[in-house]
Amino acid sequence: MASPSSFNARPPADTLADTLVDITVELFGTARIACDRHDVVLRVPSSSTLAEVTKILSEACPELVGKAIAEDTSGLMKSYTLNLNGTAFVSGLAEQRLELREGDTLLLFSSQAGG
Repeated sequence: MASPSSFNARPPADTLADTLVDITVELFGTARIACDRHDVVLRVPSSSTLAEVTKILSEACPELVGKAIAEDTSGLMKSYTLNLNGTAFVSGLAEQRLELREGDTLLLFSSQAGG
């Protein structure tokens, strides 16, 4: 069953004081197949940790939990990575803070994918 191409997930209540921005997470490979969509639009605090972003993403696309997102939703599985706007890789540290701007794109893909 096809899902909508975007989903607006609500950020955790304790981060609502931050400015909220809309970002797009583009899905590749297994993540795309699991969610049956190309991308997910998320509304997140502009200053979010990787753990906060993966938690919001897991609410928008629960099919990613255990496949690309850790079971506890605190970060990505070791074999997955995020890239911000196609220019900078995001490390796997859950506490890493991302400074996100309206319209930013995070690319989610397996770091073990060949080319």
